[in-house]
Amino acid sequence: MVGRILLIILLLLILLIFFVPYGVDAAYEEGVFSLRVKAGPLRIRLFPKKPLTEKQLARKKKKKEKAEAKKKAAEAEKPSDSKPKGAEEKLTVREKRRWDAELILDLLRIGARTIRRLFRSFSVDYFKLHYTVVGADPYNVALMYGRACAAVQELPALCGGVVRVKRSDIALGCDFTQTGLALNTRIVLSVQLYRFVHLAVALLVEYLIWHHKSRRSAKAAAAMEREDDNGRQSDQ
Repeated sequence: MVGRILLIILLLLILLIFFVPYGVDAAYEEGVFSLRVKAGPLRIRLFPKKPLTEKQLARKKKKKEKAEAKKKAAEAEKPSDSKPKGAEEKLTVREKRRWDAELILDLLRIGARTIRRLFRSFSVDYFKLHYTVVGADPYNVALMYGRACAAVQELPALCGGVVRVKRSDIALGCDFTQTGLALNTRIVLSVQLYRFVHLAVALLVEYLIWHHKSRRSAKAAAAMEREDDNGRQSDQ
């Protein structure tokens, strides 16, 4: 009974680990860059880092001193190279496969499909882009604003079918009184581990199919070559 309960708990933990979304939350707002990693509802801030307290600084210094002492002790006790002279290592020489154009194209196709599946594994939970074109020259501001609008209109076409965007907040504007960069942006990207398992299985299956077909074609080509050689010998 206890074993079954432990097994069920273990399976639930595995499912939780594989299906909980992991990701990053990066933002540039009010001239400050911030970066956090997430695992489900948990958020861990990586940048900007919180200032360390005096106890944390003392602990970090002590840890560094211990690491340096261990490194010096390991270097002092490092044994010399005692490999006997004249010892020969046996090397196994394998026949290398020729990299012809067809092989390279097949591998490129598999790689392109894998990269596309990889991008589809990620999802953009939230995308924010607030950009204000600033400047004193109305002509330059209008020109830059038109370019920004054209770039924003191309975003759905670039992301469509490759990256899933769940929620977005895009706003553009003009201001003739400010100077500098008026940009606030944020992106929350997430992925689930089971998608990588699915990607690895799909890549393995695709590679095995390609490998089987290439071996069959190589055997067929070798058989045809032998038949041609036998025909030439019989004619002679």
